[in-house]
Amino acid sequence: MRSPGLLAAALVAAALLLAAGAGAATEEAYVTLLYGDEFVLGVRVLGKSLRDTGTRRDMVVLVSDGVSEYSRKLLQADGWIVNRITLLANPNQVRPKRFWGVYTKLKIFNMTSYKKVVYLDADTIVVKSIEDLFKCGKFCGNLKHSERMNSGVMVVEPSETLFNDMIDKVGRLPSYTGGDQGFLNSYYPDFPNSRVYEPDSPLTPEPETQRLSTLYNADVGLYMLANKWMVDEKELRVIHYTLGPLKPWDWFTAWLVKPVETWQDIRQKLEESLPGTGGGRNPHDQLVVKILFILPFCLLLFGYYQSCFQTNKELISIRSLCAFARRARHKYKSEEPLPSYSVVGSSAAFGISNQRVSPLLQLQISIST
Repeated sequence: MRSPGLLAAALVAAALLLAAGAGAATEEAYVTLLYGDEFVLGVRVLGKSLRDTGTRRDMVVLVSDGVSEYSRKLLQADGWIVNRITLLANPNQVRPKRFWGVYTKLKIFNMTSYKKVVYLDADTIVVKSIEDLFKCGKFCGNLKHSERMNSGVMVVEPSETLFNDMIDKVGRLPSYTGGDQGFLNSYYPDFPNSRVYEPDSPLTPEPETQRLSTLYNADVGLYMLANKWMVDEKELRVIHYTLGPLKPWDWFTAWLVKPVETWQDIRQKLEESLPGTGGGRNPHDQLVVKILFILPFCLLLFGYYQSCFQTNKELISIRSLCAFARRARHKYKSEEPLPSYSVVGSSAAFGISNQRVSPLLQLQISIST
């Protein structure tokens, strides 16, 4: 029989191991941000694209109160670490309404539980491993065009001191976009002069800022201008669907933008993390889809019924008119035609109205009598 002391020690050791495993997290992570349920499918597809590259790093999604409980559970089932956050208000009065909470993105600079994070917008996908980005400097971004930096893909070394300094300057530094991207361009004014990040040629000492090539943030908007990628498509790492309100999960965009096909291919491979969610489906939308599918047929049947009813009314009207005509004709035929004259010798003949007997006939009658 085993000693109770040894059994207790084994249980304690097992508990410690489980606790260590439960609390363990990688030192580096991929991060995205979600304000509402509208971009949930985008985050799911992004997560699938990351898993397909074979990454073992944490995938963290920062969610605001605008994200439903169901969406949080779905993302958690997909393998995301879901962290709830409060939104940072936008200090700019002149800005698009949709930019109200975009300064919340600055919170990735305060994720000090990780040594380095790679931030990806919810409308991006990873088509080739980007693990080498964790070798980049303290802050890395991509120039969208000209000297402007795009904040859709960034490498950040979190620092509480850096975050506090940003928050302190939020109300003072201008933002050409009215959002976080414009602010970051002001906060890093010399960023366009940064050296381009080359993973195979690390710089010593590590620079404060580095620029990412187009391969790490391939802008679909720029693809549309030339109708082709300006770099080798096989070398692309991240595709960014920057088409304003047109997003790859909108059903019609695949007809307009060829790179959306790549996004749709990844969507089709989404696992059924929760019942009815395979392939990117949303069981809550199935009723709407069914209604939209059945509605045209109902309208067609209603139109057909109305047409038949109107035709029947017209037929009834025609039949009623024909019946009236037949009755009038029958009545007309049933009446006796009036005689043009009479030679009746009886006294009843004098009852004939003068209006119906000609004067000549009256003279003949008077002579004969």
